[in-house]
Amino acid sequence: MGIIKKYETDMLYYQIEGYNFSNKVNHLFSTRIGWDQDSLFHNLSEVFNIPEENIYRVRQVHGKDVLIINYQNNKELDMEEKDGLITQKKGIALCTYHADCVPIYFYDSIKEIIGVAHAGWKGTLNNICESMINAMVKNYDSNIDNIFVAIGPSIGSCCYEIGQDVETLFMDKYSNNEGIIIKREDKTYLDLWEANKANLLRSGINYNNIFCSETCTACNIDTLHSYRKEKGTRNRMIAAIMLNE
Repeated sequence: MGIIKKYETDMLYYQIEGYNFSNKVNHLFSTRIGWDQDSLFHNLSEVFNIPEENIYRVRQVHGKDVLIINYQNNKELDMEEKDGLITQKKGIALCTYHADCVPIYFYDSIKEIIGVAHAGWKGTLNNICESMINAMVKNYDSNIDNIFVAIGPSIGSCCYEIGQDVETLFMDKYSNNEGIIIKREDKTYLDLWEANKANLLRSGINYNNIFCSETCTACNIDTLHSYRKEKGTRNRMIAAIMLNE
């Protein structure tokens, strides 16, 4: 699996290979090509063909709390401290911001429910995936067998070196044979993709329902922003998902 490159005029964006479900749902991960920081949502409105007021995002805090979007005005959510969004409403886009942290897309193909989550190492350790799945089951009576999940571009284990403190936290939660902690040349690296896969599998998601772009932001700064590689960039990409009307 990997990513599919697509262009809308001069804008490059990615979609996760295999994570396309006829015409029911649309998703993307923006890039630095044609996506200026002051036009992210203007660009998204063009690609998804929706007004900007139909784009929903919240204030991310590296937590695991999830917000259900029903009838809120998107302007009411600017100060909501959440890292996951879920809805059954059609024609609105759910968005999260990223520059190394993992974007995770959720889709219930039977109930037609979508979600997107922001998972850095804290959100991964605290299992925001479980929070998203539990919210889908509780609020919409989702059947876990019908939930499909995609893991988008983020910093990979090739580049994500960690210290002893983070290593200890993950070693306490995951077994050695899950391939989450990697040792190379006296350095320790964290695999956020494998950690989130483990969280999804533990929550009951079918292995064949998990798709991963396997694209490292730090290795691809020609097209993607990387907070670590660029030593603290303020630029961000957006992950977005929408149920088509």
